Amino acid sequence: MPSSNSVWSPLKIPLYQAMWIAITASNIGTWMNEVGVTWMMASLASSNIMLALIQTATTLPFLLLSYPAGAFADIFNRRRMLLVLHIWMLASAAVLTVLTFKGLTTEWWLLILTFTLAAGNAMMRPAFSACIPSFVPKDELHNAVTLNSLSTNASKAVGPAIGGLIIAFSGAYMVFALNAISFVVITTILYLRFPKTIGVQSLLPPERFNKALKNGLTYTLHDADLRVVMIRSIVFFLFASAFWSLMPALLIRNYNASAQTYGIFMALTGVGSVAGAMVMPRLYKQWSRNRLFTQTSGLFGCGLLLLAWADQLWTVSLIAIFLGFAWITSFSVLIVTCQLTVPDWVRARAIAILMLTFGISAAPASAAWGYFADEWGITTSIALAGLGTLAAMIFGRWLPLSSKTRDNTLATHTESLPENNLEPSEGPVTVTRAYQVDASNWGTFRRLMKDIKSVRKRNGALAWRLHEEPEGHFLETVIIENWLDYLRQRERMTVDDRDLEEKIALLNRDQLPPLMEHTLTSTLAESDRNPKPAGTS
Repeated sequence: MPSSNSVWSPLKIPLYQAMWIAITASNIGTWMNEVGVTWMMASLASSNIMLALIQTATTLPFLLLSYPAGAFADIFNRRRMLLVLHIWMLASAAVLTVLTFKGLTTEWWLLILTFTLAAGNAMMRPAFSACIPSFVPKDELHNAVTLNSLSTNASKAVGPAIGGLIIAFSGAYMVFALNAISFVVITTILYLRFPKTIGVQSLLPPERFNKALKNGLTYTLHDADLRVVMIRSIVFFLFASAFWSLMPALLIRNYNASAQTYGIFMALTGVGSVAGAMVMPRLYKQWSRNRLFTQTSGLFGCGLLLLAWADQLWTVSLIAIFLGFAWITSFSVLIVTCQLTVPDWVRARAIAILMLTFGISAAPASAAWGYFADEWGITTSIALAGLGTLAAMIFGRWLPLSSKTRDNTLATHTESLPENNLEPSEGPVTVTRAYQVDASNWGTFRRLMKDIKSVRKRNGALAWRLHEEPEGHFLETVIIENWLDYLRQRERMTVDDRDLEEKIALLNRDQLPPLMEHTLTSTLAESDRNPKPAGTS
């Protein structure tokens, strides 16, 4: 639970404060830029599809690039990666500024440069978010994650309003120029203040990139709590994306809104986000994460229905505050649950997969909502999205989000290694643990072994099997690709994983750790007929 009822408490930590100021400056520039590109597209194209494609260009990079970027962030230096990506976004913003100033920006140039900016953003987010637990103590993580989400959403309270005013008085090119300046600010702060050592610290060689991609997916597939987060995210973003993709069309087409009015409207969603962030610490203490996400996503669905039925601009503006509140509270719960579920060695990849669910849902859904708006009308499409969001509340009963907080601190090793000096590439390696369990404990033992199976598989085991023999003898067999991967599995063992192993050891006769044997085989196919002993402990 949060240690403080104030969401602002992490800002007392100097390092987090510096990073939050940096990312907030960048977010303000990003939201100013979104107003600028949306307004320019509305001026250049008459089709609702082209307007909706701005949202597709913004979200598609999360689908294509966020997960590979998460793998890079877990195996390479995160500080260097963040600096390169922000220089990339600075260059993209500068090109858009020059083209617009010269009057050379077309619909397709606008989409291309929106995509390149979003690509940098999609690749930056996993690395930056994965660093947050290193910036703050664990009991401040709820508030720090909420503040990070608030930085993105509350920037709407400043960025769009400023962007609308600047467009009205100076033109869109000035908005793009200020966005470029914001990247100069954050790049400077990252270079001067971001610690050089934050990231995964290991004495072993880094994983190969393709293996890092595979292991991140493997971890997600074999971690039940993380799978639930991803499924709930996909369903929520599928319908919630209608708000972000259709709001420009609703305001500009139905209410003939000016650039300034559009900016003020988007700012109101930011006001709602600030209000939501202020109450999040208290909500976390009163409700479980599952109940909180289910209720707030339901509020978002109600907001979409109210938006579809509204017929006055002032009513739409009030609903925008309500939707901003529901959005940040829902999104914050998903991020917090993900952060508290995974250890640091796979954290950037887990966050990237969460962002990938956003891309998988929002990128095609945004284009689909634009198509539906052309075919059936804007308000009808928004109403359908609202009904879908409300229907998705049933997942709160079928697939509840976990409210437990794991201890993902790396554990000390309790298992000794064999005396043989093996080469890292030698393998596969078969690890066998022998147990003797009394009949009265068989049920509990089998249940705990299902949990340990998930631990072995998500940490990289190729295969796992529990052999039951007469008189309560059990053999747990784990196959790992090579000796280096086995060493990585040992290094990745967390306190929670070790506690589970100790619970199983207590069920062993005489409450002793199981007898272990390491067997080295030349190929997996030969593992049963040509074993080579690597040692026993």
